[in-house]
Amino acid sequence: MNTQIQTTAKILLQIGKLLLQHGAETEVVEIGIKRAAKNLEYETIEVLVLPYTIMVSITNDAQCITKMQRAERQDVNFTAVDIVEKIIANINVETNLDELLTRLHDEQNLSTMYPYQLRRLMAGLGCASFSLLFGGDAYIFIVTFLASFIGFSLNTMLLKRFFNPFLVVIAVSFTTALIAGLLTFSTVDSNIAISSSILFLVPSVAFINSVNDFIKRHYTNGLTRGIRGVMISFAIAIGMFMALHILGIERFI
Repeated sequence: MNTQIQTTAKILLQIGKLLLQHGAETEVVEIGIKRAAKNLEYETIEVLVLPYTIMVSITNDAQCITKMQRAERQDVNFTAVDIVEKIIANINVETNLDELLTRLHDEQNLSTMYPYQLRRLMAGLGCASFSLLFGGDAYIFIVTFLASFIGFSLNTMLLKRFFNPFLVVIAVSFTTALIAGLLTFSTVDSNIAISSSILFLVPSVAFINSVNDFIKRHYTNGLTRGIRGVMISFAIAIGMFMALHILGIERFI
């Protein structure tokens, strides 16, 4: 029985870690862990979700176990969240716990993303499409696509080499804005290309989750995610400011 409750705690922590590190809001993480515990017929459970840490306490008969696990990554992958939700829905008392734990630890397969080349292409097309919405022409569309395409590639390369994520945002914002500015320097719509090309860096999910966490009274997580979003926004602004200074653009409207 002691081994079973230990394995169950590890399963619940891994479920929470996968949900938290892939962009789920705090309420979703808590509910996911409690649903999995209920499916395994553990009714008495306490869950604490912090910005980078999850703590689970399980009580069963005369046994009580408390475990904690960190979730270092903070990316956005709703496909992985959906896969974990489906795993939770299929858990029952007859589930082989060791096999389930092994599957949950196979994060590479659980966290699969679209091919890198496709994500890079869509990042460029997405930013370029916004440039059209902002009033740009075909040339602005092409420039925005090229700038964001290169910026997204640089962002991925630097993150894979474990550079500080905020410094990465500054470097990518600077490079992307500089490319867009140089290619549209003689046009009146250079501001459209520059502002549109860095949109893939905007921390929209961090701000959305921050608001949701505040509304649902998870104030610590909401504040942390909000501050993280603000810091990323400042990093974007610093990179753009340096690029505009080099380009000699004093007013940016």
